[in-house]
Amino acid sequence: MKTKVLGYYGGVVSFLLVALFALSLPASELARDEAAGALAPAFNGQLVAAPGKIPAHTLVYNEAEGWRLLAGFVPAGESVKTQGQLQIALERLNEARREQNAGSNSSALSLYKKITEDYPGTEFAAEAFFQRGNIYYTRNQFTNSFQNYEDLIHKHPEDIRFDQVIAAQFTIASDIKDGARPYLWGWMPWFRNTVEALDFFEKVNRNAPYGEFAARALYSKGLLAVDEGKTEEAIDAFERIIHNYPSAPEVPEAYLSLANTYENDIPGAEWDQGATRLALEYYSEFIIRFPSHPKAKEAVEGLSRMRETLAKNRYDLALLYYEEHNNARAAAIYFNEAINAAPESTTAQDARKKINDIRDGKLANRGIMDWIFGRYPVTKDADYIPPPAPTDLQNMGFGQAVPKAE
Repeated sequence: MKTKVLGYYGGVVSFLLVALFALSLPASELARDEAAGALAPAFNGQLVAAPGKIPAHTLVYNEAEGWRLLAGFVPAGESVKTQGQLQIALERLNEARREQNAGSNSSALSLYKKITEDYPGTEFAAEAFFQRGNIYYTRNQFTNSFQNYEDLIHKHPEDIRFDQVIAAQFTIASDIKDGARPYLWGWMPWFRNTVEALDFFEKVNRNAPYGEFAARALYSKGLLAVDEGKTEEAIDAFERIIHNYPSAPEVPEAYLSLANTYENDIPGAEWDQGATRLALEYYSEFIIRFPSHPKAKEAVEGLSRMRETLAKNRYDLALLYYEEHNNARAAAIYFNEAINAAPESTTAQDARKKINDIRDGKLANRGIMDWIFGRYPVTKDADYIPPPAPTDLQNMGFGQAVPKAE
């Protein structure tokens, strides 16, 4: 019983001590974190948030006074612990900014770099990374610019300019894609590096996979990969848009780009038609999903081309059996597939004529090898033309009228 009483009174005393301690704190100390967290983000980079989840401090910049500290400023990191160190860091940041404003970019870059090295993890380093990225971009030093923005994102992930930095990285990659040439040392024009641009677009998507530029970066990467002949990279980028961002504005274009990419990868009607079938699939999906899209007519035309290509492939295979192997039944099956693939095409008309020849018992013209070694033996059922059985082609919509764009 005595132990219980002591435990009860001990709890009361502890509660009273905590309450007295809280009441003794200045009001500014209690409200500082809440007030700092309510600061509106500045999209022009004039405010810098701390790396912490709730910024308890900030820097403010204006042209007249330069960088200054708000009341209650508490520096992040371990490199700035005293008021004297804080003032030195602030003065070094202002010195770099004065050099930058005066157009002495090389000097400013050196000063900012020293700040990132001497004050890692602080808002001073975050600002230095940001300004180095800006300066390098104005000098067309795209690699250095992108990397400094990358350092800001990964070393200061809670910086309030995150979206702005992602947009800057996307701009760099887009500039290279559109033909901008980098400058060595900021003054000597150099060769355009499209491989680097592909990597930049990928990093933009990776840095902000749910952001405004995620799908746009993949789409731009896909287009650039197509231009550079990197078909697999292009297909991967377009497919990721469809699967990862199904409601993105780029989805219709991704379907059409996939169809175009596969179509351009077709080696010819005489080769395997895997790419043709995939192109046909994506053209069909585009028409079904986006019938009112401005490019629906382009998709319909592409679908017709793919059907014609596949019909030509089936027709050529039928001729092989008919003319080289004297196998009328096998030839008839493939002639029928050619008709099903593109019923209204010229190839289909030629296939119908060949089927009529087979029904009439007409043999193909002899080739050189036929004259030397004789014909292949005629199959017993050469005059039998079975109806085409359901195939994958029919299941995919072959034999139906080509849809018309609205």
